[in-house]
Amino acid sequence: MKRFLSYLAIALVCCSCENDMSAVQAFDKNKVGVEEAFDVEAIMSQTAHVKGVLTAPYMERYTTTPPYTQFPRGLKVVFYNDSLSISSVLTSRYGKYMDGQNDIYLRDSVVFLSLKEMRRLDCKDLKWDAQKALFITEKFCRFATPFDTLYGKGFRANQDFSWYEFDDVYGSFAPPDSTL
Repeated sequence: MKRFLSYLAIALVCCSCENDMSAVQAFDKNKVGVEEAFDVEAIMSQTAHVKGVLTAPYMERYTTTPPYTQFPRGLKVVFYNDSLSISSVLTSRYGKYMDGQNDIYLRDSVVFLSLKEMRRLDCKDLKWDAQKALFITEKFCRFATPFDTLYGKGFRANQDFSWYEFDDVYGSFAPPDSTL
C-alpha cells in the first residue's frame, strides 16, 4: 500500500500542471506593476536633519515608465525647521509624485499653512516644479495672512511661501509700512 501511494504521489506531481511559457510572458507583459501601502509614514531628511514627515492612509507606486507614486486617499506633510519645530503643514485629498523629475501634483482641497509667516493658501490644485523650485497653480486660489486676504488665478510661490505672486488678483491687503 505504501508503494502504491508513493507511485500515485509521483504520478500526480509529474502530471499536475503545465505552463505555456509564451502565456506566462504575455501575462507579465500586460500586467502593470503596482505596489500598494497602507498607513504610510515617510520621513524626509537632508544631511541627517528631519525636514518633513509625510503621512497617508494609502499609497500606490507604479513601476511603469516613467515611474510615479500617487496618494488617491489624501496626504499630509508636516515640515520642520532646524530646531525640529513645526514650520508648516500641507494637506491634500490627492497627490502624485513623479519619481524621475521630482515634480509633485496636488489636487482637491489643497491647504498650505505656514506657521512662521502666518500664511494660508487654499486652492483646487497645486504643482511643485522642481526645476524652477516653485509652487504653481493656474486655478482659483485664496491666500490669507493676519492682515490680508487675496483671491486670484495664476499663483506662484517659493518653497516656504515667503515670496509669492499672482497673475490676476483681487481682495483686501494692507500696504507695506512706509516712512515716506
